[in-house]
Amino acid sequence: MSIRTVDSAFAERALSQSMDHRSRFQIMQTRLFVLVLTFSILFTTGCASVPPAAVRDTNGFDLMVVNARIIDGTGAPWFRGDVGVRGDTIVFVGDLSDATASTVIDARGHVLSPGFIDLLGWDHGSVLVDPRLEGKIRQGVTTEATGEGNSPGPFTEAIVRERNAADPTGRQITWRTLGDFMQVVERGGTALNFAFFVGATNPRSMVLGQINRQPTEEEMQQMEAIVDEAMREGAIGLSTSLIYIPALYSTTEEIIRLAKVAAKYEGVYFSHIRDEGDFIEATLEEAFRIGEEARIPVNIWHLKVSKPANWGKMKSVVEQIEEARKRGIDVAANVYPYIASSTGLTTRVPNWALEGGYGAFRERLRDPEQRARIGAEMRTIMDTLGGPSRVLVSRIPNPELSRYERKRVDEIASMMNVQPVEAMLQLFEASRYSPSGIFFSMNEDDLQLALRQPWVSAGSDAGAVVGEGVKAGAHPRAYGTFPRIVGHYVRDHQLFTLEEAVRKLTSQAAARIQLQDRGIIRVGMKADMIVFDPATIRDVSTYEEPHHFSQGISDVIVNGIPVLHGGTMTTALPGRVLRGRGWDGTLRSTTGN
Repeated sequence: MSIRTVDSAFAERALSQSMDHRSRFQIMQTRLFVLVLTFSILFTTGCASVPPAAVRDTNGFDLMVVNARIIDGTGAPWFRGDVGVRGDTIVFVGDLSDATASTVIDARGHVLSPGFIDLLGWDHGSVLVDPRLEGKIRQGVTTEATGEGNSPGPFTEAIVRERNAADPTGRQITWRTLGDFMQVVERGGTALNFAFFVGATNPRSMVLGQINRQPTEEEMQQMEAIVDEAMREGAIGLSTSLIYIPALYSTTEEIIRLAKVAAKYEGVYFSHIRDEGDFIEATLEEAFRIGEEARIPVNIWHLKVSKPANWGKMKSVVEQIEEARKRGIDVAANVYPYIASSTGLTTRVPNWALEGGYGAFRERLRDPEQRARIGAEMRTIMDTLGGPSRVLVSRIPNPELSRYERKRVDEIASMMNVQPVEAMLQLFEASRYSPSGIFFSMNEDDLQLALRQPWVSAGSDAGAVVGEGVKAGAHPRAYGTFPRIVGHYVRDHQLFTLEEAVRKLTSQAAARIQLQDRGIIRVGMKADMIVFDPATIRDVSTYEEPHHFSQGISDVIVNGIPVLHGGTMTTALPGRVLRGRGWDGTLRSTTGN
């Protein structure tokens, strides 16, 4: 038989054909990334374990995907071919018409691409309830980065007691460090891979609590030591979420010092910046400064421009980021492809009222004078954001109030026969922690402009809905982020090519979290791959009826093992914890890395 392999020369020719989709400078960046990956695989990881004889031997693969339209993740044009896998590694790309394998997936008429990488997921909680994570797997996600600002460890004993007492599900935190949590995930199993950030909120909460003051030098050193330990346990970098208590009390200098610790271990810095509306320019400059002074790569989570008064600002935001990149700052971003955000309803509460935590906030609501002040300030906040009709209450942590879920605040107010702000205050009073809301605060033109940028990837900002969660509301991004980009924005709106969409969701995302062995279909890379129909892939979930799986993805392969096969979930849990470069090997992976 004739064996046709895809080599670097083919990729170079293909990249040159796609110059109309990206600038020459951006293509050179892609080429450099591909070359770095290739040499890294050849000399440090993949091919060292796959001798040349194994590559030439086309019999006895563990898995083959045949007759595929392969989009390899580099942005190069698609080509037809087959892929052979042994163990967890791609060992052959070419013609396997005469080969055999234990498992054969016929992808005729479909696309084979690397698995999608979610740069902002919330499945560190979901995986403990149902490690299959079906909502994410059916989106084609094979790797998730998680830990926005407040990571699943480390914690003090006091924080653990407080969280366990407040958890209505009865699930208890049994770990204390981020490394401990990684082992919990590995022991329980997972269908997809995880990479964990250490959140800057964790050391601040551990050392200072929820109060608004700056650390002493001794306290700052304690916080640095906490980040240092987490990086050695395998964190991929430092994260911040600067609109939430107590993170919003942090100064830029405090974050720079913590980021320098992460940079020492070749980590990255991902941030939910302080403001995404009126003051977005200043908060972007803060992120740039952190990256520049800490000498660390920066990623802006869920890049957006919020509030009607700011719609149209995305053009200047893009120009600002482009200018920073020209100055040599390694900065990029990700988005979710929806014009509504989702977070706690307390984001519409003035910051001073939340100091000390949610319990302290509820105590303030019992004081008539403070309650009146809170209500007045909330009214102003709501007016600038477009009013109560732009807020849908998705989840309320009180089953007696479930009738108000999946309804707009103005609807709830009418049901209660009170003013909208008073309705929200009553929801707060009756809830042990903040209800969740969906906020229609963005503009489609701004979203599309951001999504078109070659340095923008995707993050769902959601976890798979599991267990009791299906009874309540959710944001459709939990079910549809990646199929929406590939279906709605590529096929239906032709915002960019399918190859460019796959690049954004695979190799580019892998580069942002420094995964050298994933994100490209190439010999020596890990076998994280998906098969989908470009004609039918689509998101189905809506804001009002969110609990619908996406369609069009038939097969998802994680580390060489199918977790979705022929449209049916398997029982396999081959996912791994992908530890960062600072991992010192003290904590051994139970499933390999």
